[in-house]
Amino acid sequence: MYFLAVKPKTPTILSGETSSVKLPGYELWMTYIENVHILPTRIKVPQFIRAMEETLQAYPHAAGQLLRDGDQWEISLTASSIMVEVEDSGTASLGLDQHPWVVQRNLSRFFRSRVYEPSRYPSDPALIHSQPSSDSVHSLLLIKLTITQEETAIGVSWHHTLGDATVLLRFMQLLSQRYQRDDRPAPALPTPSFTKRFFRSPDDALLEAYSPLMPHLAHACPTADLGQRYAAMNRDTAEVAFNVTTTQLRNLRDLIMKRKALDVRPSSQDCLTAYIVSVINRHSEIPITKITNAASYRAVPGAVESPAVAGNAIYIIPCDLSPGSTLEDSACSIRRSIIRSREPSFVEEYMSVASHLMLSAANAGRSMFFAAPPGHASVNSNVAISWHTAHFGFPTRIRFHTSGINDRYIRVFFSNPDPDYIRRTVEGELAAQIPTVDRPEGSLDVFFAVESRIRDVVHRNITTDLDSPMFPENVIA
Repeated sequence: MYFLAVKPKTPTILSGETSSVKLPGYELWMTYIENVHILPTRIKVPQFIRAMEETLQAYPHAAGQLLRDGDQWEISLTASSIMVEVEDSGTASLGLDQHPWVVQRNLSRFFRSRVYEPSRYPSDPALIHSQPSSDSVHSLLLIKLTITQEETAIGVSWHHTLGDATVLLRFMQLLSQRYQRDDRPAPALPTPSFTKRFFRSPDDALLEAYSPLMPHLAHACPTADLGQRYAAMNRDTAEVAFNVTTTQLRNLRDLIMKRKALDVRPSSQDCLTAYIVSVINRHSEIPITKITNAASYRAVPGAVESPAVAGNAIYIIPCDLSPGSTLEDSACSIRRSIIRSREPSFVEEYMSVASHLMLSAANAGRSMFFAAPPGHASVNSNVAISWHTAHFGFPTRIRFHTSGINDRYIRVFFSNPDPDYIRRTVEGELAAQIPTVDRPEGSLDVFFAVESRIRDVVHRNITTDLDSPMFPENVIA
């Protein structure tokens, strides 16, 4: 194991413009997004380090330090060294090739520790290129390369104040392009902007009206208690994981649209959420009547200074379902709630309150807690984010993993290619000559947890429904 110090290539995109990036309250998601990208080869470390330097040139805040100045927060553009940990295990593979599910129970071995432990870092200069200082515990970006004879895991810990999943994906796409350094045309990526939108401070009436819509903020808990809260919430639950094709979801959506005249057009994700809720409600003593969706307002006119802003443009949208709602009714209710939430006036008022509450929580050392009270479910879909597009030269064989399954917390990702698919696929130009092989883009992994006592019957119902030649007619009453 050794470490390499990486600094942004200069001049950066912000050189000469500012010494810090000011953070509105809504940027203060005090947590990390942690992902693992698996390459089917030994990575070229010097090439990766050079790509990191060039990517940080466009995202210099990732090499900065999060600072509090009174009641306000900023990322100081310190151009601090990012210590890339390199571990060459000597084994043949990473051991995940037989487990293609995107969400894994434990990926901690692929991430850099966030705790400074001097004993982990030997002083022998033959074993280490650079030693991390105690300042590394404040790093907003941590990278670890785990290298085997046949594979490499790129473990990324990205502090949420740097930006949401859209921004992280753009960072990884740029890193992938810089790493490849070839003459093939690559998709154009937006140049990141660092000009933030500051929403007005809410008055008491606005706080009273909107706080009930965001209980994860209104009931934030001490950060030290967060782990215990989630452990208690997930006690006596078990995970459900299944695979569904985009064709199946498109057929379900088309059937819903044909059955009766609708005032809205639900998306495939709306229909998937409604279907899952309908299955859970068959067996749960308390039916789900409230859903929250993690959504983006990045495309709402006037809501952000630029759609390319390197920041968080996300909010949590509530939706109420009537007791006894049909699958079609639920899908349409979800879509109506999202349409309403994208009205510029709603975004303005909602984010005014959310920003106020998030700033207050950060200053008080409290963290948002996404509880799962009876009758509630939450959705965080990554269908709009194709993590496999950060492929480092292996567009059909790159794999992506992350962790985290909670009670009635629905997560959706594009599936990884299965091991048989990887073995049959030839990279580069030859891949385009094998049209008979189905590509994994049409498959989705879905994850959530439910009470342990109903887990088996919920999973069995879903797999039976999806495996039936009658799907989707068999799930529409």
